[in-house]
Amino acid sequence: MLGSPDNGVPVLKTEDARRRRLIMPLFVLSLVALLVLGLLWNRGNDSKIVGAGSTLAAPLIERSATSYRNAFTADNPERPDETGGDWVLDGSGLVYEPVGSMGGIMRLNSDPEVDFAVSDYPLAAETVDGRKLGQFPIAAGAIAVVHNLDLGGKQLQLDAQTVANIYLGTVKRWDDKAIAALNPGVALPAQDITPVHRADGSGSTQGITNWLSTNSPQWNDGPGTGPAITWPQGVGSAAERSSGVVKAVKATSGAVGYVEPGQARAAGLKVATLRNGAGDFVAPASEGMAAALAGMDWNSADHFTRVAPSADATGAYPLTVPIYVVMEREPQQEKDARRALSYLDYVVTRYDASASKLGYLPLPEKGATQVDAYIKDTFPYAP
Repeated sequence: MLGSPDNGVPVLKTEDARRRRLIMPLFVLSLVALLVLGLLWNRGNDSKIVGAGSTLAAPLIERSATSYRNAFTADNPERPDETGGDWVLDGSGLVYEPVGSMGGIMRLNSDPEVDFAVSDYPLAAETVDGRKLGQFPIAAGAIAVVHNLDLGGKQLQLDAQTVANIYLGTVKRWDDKAIAALNPGVALPAQDITPVHRADGSGSTQGITNWLSTNSPQWNDGPGTGPAITWPQGVGSAAERSSGVVKAVKATSGAVGYVEPGQARAAGLKVATLRNGAGDFVAPASEGMAAALAGMDWNSADHFTRVAPSADATGAYPLTVPIYVVMEREPQQEKDARRALSYLDYVVTRYDASASKLGYLPLPEKGATQVDAYIKDTFPYAP
């Protein structure tokens, strides 16, 4: 028989209808449960490891992952857990999401799929301990100040105070006397400067603003230091990620920005030399980065937060930055975390010449030894 209307549609009130009403929700719930179990099973058996973070470090991570795969293709497939062969032999490899240093740390904190985060700046030791994390450097990189100027083949020279004034908006033209004083004999154009900065939370922003704050009282008292700061209003433009900065500088005559040197070279952008604390103008190359790292204390106390390249040593490139990895000490997917550590150990101990060709600097032997010991002491699942 027909029952009372339901939203204007008569409804059959029979025993079969009642059973269907009871069974259908149970059936749907069963399907959802099976789907969730399937996703969890696939995650547990998926050989991909997932990293996220620094765009500055993206070329290093992506190229070294390929090198790691090639290095282990001869591993015994009968011992995948011990050798890392399961990660390389089935060809699925590593997924890296260049979402910026801050974004990578946030992803690690919120997404169990992410096995490690990469950052151009260290987390405070209290944060690392409070969140049950581990943190260690894997290499060193650099931040290049790039520009879109035709200087007739001459090299642009800048110092921290002048770069700070450009981003503060007090130095507005390329022929400003402050820039001219740093570049004797260079025909600087009578052209407006368009400064470009990162819109997202970035280790590159942390690095360059720390350099500016250290050398410019006006900057230190104003925007200050951080991966995401409040930039002076009405000065220049913002761009998402390093790729956005590259695109904006390349498209705008007279623009200036900051990115990783290898990405700058790949895009055909010109790179400025920067004056360090010793008064030298230095390019972001391996020699200048090595000088900045020379004599550095690699003590692992406080999770390597004391690791600080020198900007004052002779020949040192002042925007040399360590590249850190952050991982959980008690991950949900321990097998994937163990494979991630195996890969990262390869970057620290074996990926030397190739890293240099990309514009990064491998850790010196003392640093690599300290990192290896730290990994074994910090992560219970270390291979």
